[in-house]
Amino acid sequence: MTDDADDLKAKLDAHKPKKKKLAVPEGFLEEAKSYEGKLMAVRIIAEREKGRVLLMFKGMIAKADEDRARIAALHEKAKKEKEQKEALERAAAIAKNKAKKK
Repeated sequence: MTDDADDLKAKLDAHKPKKKKLAVPEGFLEEAKSYEGKLMAVRIIAEREKGRVLLMFKGMIAKADEDRARIAALHEKAKKEKEQKEALERAAAIAKNKAKKK
């Protein structure tokens, strides 16, 4: 039974995509001294690694969408809590006024 599991795992590992190494030298950005040099380095990296850059931006956009939804939910929750607090305060004020009249 373990031989079958090991064979299956080996087959799955063989089909996993291999991690690509960056086609740009390690210190490429650090060596660029000026803003223009750094900008050129980023452009070269983006040109050579289009797929990775695209995936990075997709991930950033997805994260921004998740953050936006989470923030909207937090605002909605805070709004409801504020409305509940105001309703309780109004009810307490009404009860206080009724108690004074008696």
